[in-house]
Amino acid sequence: MEKRLIIAVAVSFFILMAFQFFGPKKSYQKTPAAPSPAARTEAERPIEPQNEYEPAATGSGELETAASAGEETRIETENFDLVFTDRGGSLKKLYLKKYQDKEKEELLLSRERSGRRPFTVTSPVVKGLGTGKYRIKTQGGGLGYIITKPGQLELRKDFKFYKSSNIIDLEISAKNLSNNTITFSYEMVGPSGLVGTSRVAGRSFLQADSLIDGKVWKVKSTKGLKERAGNIIWSGLKNRYFTMIVKPFSMLRSVAVEQTPDKNLDTFLNSQQMSLAPGEVNTDRFLFYAGPLDEKHLEQIGYDMNLIVDYGFFGGVSKALLAVLRFFHAGVRNWGVAIILLTLLINLILFPLTIKSFTSMHQMKKIQPHMQKLKELHKDNPQKLNKEMMELYKKYNVNPLGGCLPLLLQMPIFIALYQGLMRSIELKGANFLWIKDLSSPDAVPIPFTLPLLGNSINILPLLMVGMMFVQQKISQGLTGGAVTAEQAQQQKMMMFIFPLFFGFLFYNMPSGLVLYWLTNTILMTTEQTFISKRMGSN
Repeated sequence: MEKRLIIAVAVSFFILMAFQFFGPKKSYQKTPAAPSPAARTEAERPIEPQNEYEPAATGSGELETAASAGEETRIETENFDLVFTDRGGSLKKLYLKKYQDKEKEELLLSRERSGRRPFTVTSPVVKGLGTGKYRIKTQGGGLGYIITKPGQLELRKDFKFYKSSNIIDLEISAKNLSNNTITFSYEMVGPSGLVGTSRVAGRSFLQADSLIDGKVWKVKSTKGLKERAGNIIWSGLKNRYFTMIVKPFSMLRSVAVEQTPDKNLDTFLNSQQMSLAPGEVNTDRFLFYAGPLDEKHLEQIGYDMNLIVDYGFFGGVSKALLAVLRFFHAGVRNWGVAIILLTLLINLILFPLTIKSFTSMHQMKKIQPHMQKLKELHKDNPQKLNKEMMELYKKYNVNPLGGCLPLLLQMPIFIALYQGLMRSIELKGANFLWIKDLSSPDAVPIPFTLPLLGNSINILPLLMVGMMFVQQKISQGLTGGAVTAEQAQQQKMMMFIFPLFFGFLFYNMPSGLVLYWLTNTILMTTEQTFISKRMGSN
C-alpha cells in the first residue's frame, strides 16, 4: 500500500506540471469599458509631478536639444521612467518605479534593435517610416514625433502621459500630402522587448495574449510569424509578474506574433486599409498599459484586460487561496509568516481526510497476513484471487484506495497554490528569516564552490528533503511489519528515492513555494507521529 501511495503522489505531481500547459480557454464576457481616471483626464505630460493627474512644467527646451542631437528623450512620471528615441519615433526603454529591487528600478522593456521597438510604424506604401529620423514637437506637455515624406505622407505620433497611472495614450495621424487619393495601411509594433523572461523551475512565463472575437489567443513560442484576424480588443505580452497591453480604438485587420532569435516575442498590430483624399488626415487612438499582472488593477482599466491574468485550471481556487494569504499578511505584515499560517489553515481543514487516510493504511496493515495467504493460495488463479480479496476488504470494512484518495484530493489545492504563488507579485522582494526574496530560491553564499551547485546553496529544499525522509520512515511504520521481504526492500528504496526526487524538483523553485511544502511536510509528519502512536496503543 505504501508503494501505491508513493506512486499516486508522484503521478499527482506530474499532473501538476501538465496543468501548466493545458487547461480550458478563458471565455469572454463583455463588460463595460471602465477606464481609470487617468485614461479620461486631459492632463498633459508631467516632468516634475505636483499632484495626481495635474500637468507640470514641460521643459520643452531640453527635449528639443536632445532631439536635435539625434539622441534619446527621457520622460519621467510617478510610475514610469521612459526612454524614447527619434529614430522611428519609438519607445526604447521602460522602467517601473514602484517595483524596485535594492533601489534599482524594474526594467520592464528594453529594445535596442531599430525597427522593432514598440510604437514603430512601417508601411508597404511609404518607405522609411520605421527607422527614419522623426522631428520632435512638444505641445502642452505632451510628446510628439513627426516624419514627412514630401509628396507622399506626413505621419505624426502624439503621446500623452499621466502622473500616477500606468497608462499612456497614443494617437497616430496620417496625412495625405499628394495630389491624388491614396490607399494607406500600416503595421505598428505592439508590446515587445519584454525583459525578465528567465525560466523559473524549468518554466518560461513569457507569453503573448490577444483578446480576439471574445477569446484569448495565446502564443508561447512560434516558428515564423503567427497571425490572427478578427475583432481585436487588445494585444498584450506578459512574463511572470508584469504585462504590457495595447488597446486599439479603431478596427484592426490583424495581430501577429513573431519569436526573436533570443527567444523573446514581438507583437504587431496591422491597420485596415484606408483611403485618403488629398490633404485628408486619418487618426487612430491607442491605449498602452505597462505594469503588474494584477487582476484587480486591470479590472479598473476595463476592456476585459483582466483576462490576461491566468492561474490555470484551478484559477478560482488560486484566487481564493491568495485572498486568504493576503488576509493573513494584513495581520502579520510578513509574507513568510502568512504562507505558514495559510499552510496551517489548509492542514486544519484537511485533517479529517488525513486521519481517514492513515486509518485506512493502518487497516491495510492489519489484513496484510490474510492478503499474503490468499496470494499464495490462489497464485495460479488471478480471478479467484481478486474475488477473495474483495471479500476480505468487505469483511474487514477496508477501502484499498482509502489511503490514496484523500491525498489526491489535496492535489488541486497544491496546484492552485503553486499557480498563485508563482505569479503573486507580492512575494517579489519579500524577505523571511535568511530568505531575501520569497519569489526566488533562497540561495545562501558559501566560501567554496560545489559541483553542480556553485558557490551558493539552497537551504529550504535540503530541509524539505530531510523532513520527507522522516515522514517516509513514519509512514512505513503504519504499513510495515506485515510485508514480504521484497516489499520491505521496495519500501526502503522508495524512502530514499521519493524525497530525493522531490528535492530535485523543488531545488530551484521559489522559496515561497518550498516554504509551503516544507511546512506542510512538518505538519504531516507531526500528524503521522501522533496517529501512529495512537494506533499503536490500540
